[in-house]
Amino acid sequence: MLLALVPLAACSQPRDYGEARALIASRCAACHTVPGVPGAHGKVGPTLQGIAKRQVIAGKLPNTPANLRSFLEHPQAVEPGGAMPELGLTAQQAAAIAYYLYTLDKP
Repeated sequence: MLLALVPLAACSQPRDYGEARALIASRCAACHTVPGVPGAHGKVGPTLQGIAKRQVIAGKLPNTPANLRSFLEHPQAVEPGGAMPELGLTAQQAAAIAYYLYTLDKP
């Protein structure tokens, strides 16, 4: 799975993850539990702790940074009728969230 993280390392993401945490708090926290994000204790969707270690995203996509970004940006295009709503994320916002989520599994 470490090879999947290499493309993210090249992204110019903020090192403090403030943007990602703020986006998660405002758009994801009601449904998901996300470590490091105050108030993100939702139980509707799966916990996002350990997401980088999972084999698939949305039950069908191989877990890669590109697939996670695509799913976050347009979840209904990946899984029409699925529980994950369109959140109105830009490509940059989806990338920031994906980058943060993958860091949750770093030692």
